[in-house]
Amino acid sequence: MKIVVFSDSHGHNMGMAYAVERENPDVVLHLGDYTEDARDLARAFPRLTVIGVRGNNDYDTGIPLFTVVTFGGVRLYLTHGHREHVYSGSDFLAQRAREQGCALAFFGHTHRAQVEWNGGVLVCNPGSISLPRGGAASYGRLTVENGSAQRLDILDEDGGLLTREEIGR
Repeated sequence: MKIVVFSDSHGHNMGMAYAVERENPDVVLHLGDYTEDARDLARAFPRLTVIGVRGNNDYDTGIPLFTVVTFGGVRLYLTHGHREHVYSGSDFLAQRAREQGCALAFFGHTHRAQVEWNGGVLVCNPGSISLPRGGAASYGRLTVENGSAQRLDILDEDGGLLTREEIGR
């Protein structure tokens, strides 16, 4: 199973659309700022499962601030990150993920790609697909096989590999 993760698109959908066409994912996760972009993506690719959370620049209260989803037996904690104070580090976010029984936590907000282990939780910010800070425009690709997360890649907007984390659990 291939899961593509976007954050902080801020009204610029073309990078997401190109990535979806190139990757042909099973699921897309959108980590907020702008949730309308996730809706547009779902309309453009009606067979695609698109799940999103609300960011600090989103005002649709029908979209959750965080959620837990399970794909292929893997539980994922999704949030934009502003309420978990991610500019101060990933400790609080990793704690929230552990409390929810998640071994992986995804967030946005900082517009900076980041992959790190924190207390047994793999914490990832895929970066911003349209307005990056301190690096290339980017997105994430999570591979799930045989009931476990296998690999997490951060890719630039053209699909070039920026970083890879072999998970295998």
